[in-house]
Amino acid sequence: MRISELLSNYVNRDSDEHKRAVGRYWATDIGPIMKGYLTPENFFERKPIDLMGCRMVLTGICFEDMLKKMFETLRVDCESQIKKEIKIDDEITLVVKTDFVFKDFVIETKFPFSMIRENTIPDRYVSQLECEYRSLYKRVYLGVFSVPFDLKLIEYIPSQRRWNTILRVLKDFHQKLKQLQKNG
Repeated sequence: MRISELLSNYVNRDSDEHKRAVGRYWATDIGPIMKGYLTPENFFERKPIDLMGCRMVLTGICFEDMLKKMFETLRVDCESQIKKEIKIDDEITLVVKTDFVFKDFVIETKFPFSMIRENTIPDRYVSQLECEYRSLYKRVYLGVFSVPFDLKLIEYIPSQRRWNTILRVLKDFHQKLKQLQKNG
């Protein structure tokens, strides 16, 4: 087996961890829903990630795993990959999985392959960070990995307006998905 196949097979493997269901939505889906990439029509489709995307995903995972190992080795008081569920209403649950949770704050790590402006959180991350804030009500930081290994923290400022938009978009998406399933 070639390394490229190994990378692709690992990233694109079937996993029950992030299974999609009507009424159960992930914080990482909010941005793609808002941008129109994730629609009710393609919600259950699983598109394979191309080789470059697989390499990018794995690079981020490696950085995150090393940081976790450092925290564990040095006995830093934090938990990783904490999953919280926010009950939006009787039909909708928002699932939020945070990278690192400390007593007073949260770090969501990313390794962007494109440049980001100094101390600015890219739009593609703000919805997820807002959801993380709403799940734990702790300060949230975007942790940006760089090479050589480093982690720069950028504080996320929560926004009630953004949260209201997320709720509206999520409820609208849910109704459209239910209607599509009903007409199906």
